[in-house]
Amino acid sequence: MVALNIEYGITSSEFENFIMNTRRAIIPVGSLEQHGDHLPVSTDSVIAEHIAKRTAQIVDSFVFPVISYGISFEHKPLFNVSVTHSTFIKMIHDILVSLAENGLKRIIIINGHHGNNGALQYIMHDLYRIVDENVQAYGINYWHLLKNEFDHGGEVETSIMLAIEPTLVRMNKAKATSNRLSKSKIAYQSMTNNPGSFPKITGNGIWGDPRNATAQKGHEFLEQAIKNLANVIAELD
Repeated sequence: MVALNIEYGITSSEFENFIMNTRRAIIPVGSLEQHGDHLPVSTDSVIAEHIAKRTAQIVDSFVFPVISYGISFEHKPLFNVSVTHSTFIKMIHDILVSLAENGLKRIIIINGHHGNNGALQYIMHDLYRIVDENVQAYGINYWHLLKNEFDHGGEVETSIMLAIEPTLVRMNKAKATSNRLSKSKIAYQSMTNNPGSFPKITGNGIWGDPRNATAQKGHEFLEQAIKNLANVIAELD
C-alpha cells in the first residue's frame, strides 16, 4: 500500500479516482514549543507526521499536512506558539467538515502533543450534528501506543527524533530534568493543564533524561507505535 500524501502532487481529479477505494484520512497534529536545547520546537509535529505517513502505508489512507499549531500554554514563559482551546477545536472541526464533504468517511487524528488531548476529545460532538452519521473521527495519542512511560524531551522523545532525523538533534546539549518533583502520573498530568506550570514542575522544561537516548531505541519505539496504531485503526473499522 502507498500513503497518499495530499500535499505532494495529487490533483483534484486524481483525488476523485483514489477516493473510490480509499475513504480514510489521517491528519497529524503537533505543536510548536520548547523541547530543551537539544530538540527542535517542531518535535511533536515531526513525530506525529512521521507516524502518520508510516501508518498510512499499512492501512491505506490519505495523509493530510501536519497541523503544527497546538495548545502549549503550559510552557510559558518558555517558547511556545499556541492557539486557544476554542480556536483549536474550531480549526480541527472545520477541516473535518471539509474532508467529510469530499467523501472521506473515516478520519484519524494522530496527536503528538499532550496539551491538545483535552480539546480533541470533543471534536465529534459538533461534527455529528453537521455531517451525516456515517462519518467518524477519532483522536489517538501516539504515546498511548508505547509500553514506555512518555516524557518531554527525555529518553523516549529524543530517541524517536534520533531515529527520524538525527541532524535535528543536538545531543551535546542534552540535559536531564533539573527539578523533577515526586508526583504521580495523574498529578503531573493535572498540573500541566495550567498555563506556565511546566517550567515550574521541571525546572528546565525537560521531563526525563535525554542523555540515555539512542537511534536504535527510537526505531523500536516507532515500530511499536506504528504497529499498534495500525491495529487500533483496524479495530475502529
